[in-house]
Amino acid sequence: MTSTPNNVIINEDAANRVVVSQEPANNVLVREDTASQVIVNQDAPNQVVIRLATSSGNTRRLVFSQPVPAVQWTVGHTLGGRPSVTVVDSAGTVVVGEVTYNSDSQVTINFTAAFSGYAYLT
Repeated sequence: MTSTPNNVIINEDAANRVVVSQEPANNVLVREDTASQVIVNQDAPNQVVIRLATSSGNTRRLVFSQPVPAVQWTVGHTLGGRPSVTVVDSAGTVVVGEVTYNSDSQVTINFTAAFSGYAYLT
């Protein structure tokens, strides 16, 4: 992923490929390679929820970024309850950690070694 001033790019390489980019200043473009509608919400500071509106209903999702390597990640969310948690390191490898549900709006994930990456909550 290339970072340039005033540009934001979020890529998801999965069945439903979602690309969010900010091309001209203060414009955010959301593109999806399927017919489903993409809804992007900022539910809390530094947290973006990407939902795909499909015929089977909406799926709420939080993508949490951990840019600094750490053995413990604390993730605040507005998904409610106990969402499923999937973690990948900066290379895209799935990593297993110990998930603790602190409340209906916060999850802590503990690992045996520090690393950076992303947590996906659904």
